[in-house]
Amino acid sequence: MTDNKPLEDILKELKQYAEEQKQILDYLAQVEKPLWVQEGEKKKLLRIGEIAFMTTNEKGLELYTIDGKKYINFDSISHVEKEFAHDQRLMKTHRSFIVNLNHIDTIATVSGGRNLTFKGLSEEIMAKVTYEYVDRFLERLGASNEI
Repeated sequence: MTDNKPLEDILKELKQYAEEQKQILDYLAQVEKPLWVQEGEKKKLLRIGEIAFMTTNEKGLELYTIDGKKYINFDSISHVEKEFAHDQRLMKTHRSFIVNLNHIDTIATVSGGRNLTFKGLSEEIMAKVTYEYVDRFLERLGASNEI
């Protein structure tokens, strides 16, 4: 027995399927969007999954990767924040820090916020969460204010 759907219905289903596939491809392209960094005299592509956190310096940004390396990017933190706003792994936690929530190792309560350490990095290398970002930060982690 064959399905005798009208051609119009079949075309409508195909258009809907094509739109769904386009949305998936657009999402994957954004998720895997790289960030260019300086590596000596060369440029290097970093994927968001490789980045523990980034912070501002006098030239632009310092990016710390989960393998313990540090790179320079010449964009502003506000540019990177806007460029990667769709990526739920990243969060601005301070006017000078964007962290990858997936790579946080420890959270310490300090006056005015929290200090964060990251898997693969020395405990002396920290990012900050200031008071104005704490509630949103803890909400994103699904944690209570006791942390």
